[in-house]
Amino acid sequence: MPAMVELLGVGASREDGGWTLHRICASFRRGEVTLVVSRMPEERDALLDAVAARLLPEEGRVWVAHIPVSRDTVRRIRSVVAEVDVHARPVEHRSLLWNVLVAGKSVHRALHGLLRLPRKSERLAARRALERVGLGGREVETASGLGPVDRARLALASALVRTHEVLVAREIDRGFDGAEAATVRALLQSLARRERLTVLASASTPGGASGFANRLVAIADGLLVFDGLPTDFSGQRVAWRFGTA
Repeated sequence: MPAMVELLGVGASREDGGWTLHRICASFRRGEVTLVVSRMPEERDALLDAVAARLLPEEGRVWVAHIPVSRDTVRRIRSVVAEVDVHARPVEHRSLLWNVLVAGKSVHRALHGLLRLPRKSERLAARRALERVGLGGREVETASGLGPVDRARLALASALVRTHEVLVAREIDRGFDGAEAATVRALLQSLARRERLTVLASASTPGGASGFANRLVAIADGLLVFDGLPTDFSGQRVAWRFGTA
């Protein structure tokens, strides 16, 4: 199966002259979840930024959906890649449907401060996005009463209201208790399998990767030190850097 995302020799430097990423080679396929871990948040962010065309590599190349990432292709890449902050707070006094419509830029303030009514197709797309993440039938509910997991569901619906092929989710291990984190991971896994999305998620540690991610990618000192099955990671010499040895 052809890769949806490919990184070939990708490098990005820090202000002190060191490498945030150095000669990173990896590829990611449809229907798979990859967990990207590093003790340094700037390292895992840099890899996801390269995929989302927020970072243009200083060395190497990145392809997303067979499109080379460059200054000229940023808009095209962002039409393919959906970025989600699973901790994002919604507009609490508005409905779930309103939040998704705004994220899809279906509702906006006109010159005179009025709201354009969304088209029927836009409302259907927003309702479908809510159904895809398990919030179907709750469109008119206000977001003020949502717990952490349902806020994550709403953030995912808002990210996926438009058609995308790659989903980037950052820091999925932060701010959730054990059961909540497991629910969010299961939702990401379900989206990848059911909709053939390429999902890249980041975390500070590999905890919970087994049974969730198809692959684990670990970065240390800017280098790719592991790329394989999560179940194989604990036996690697690099595992001690992540507190799992």
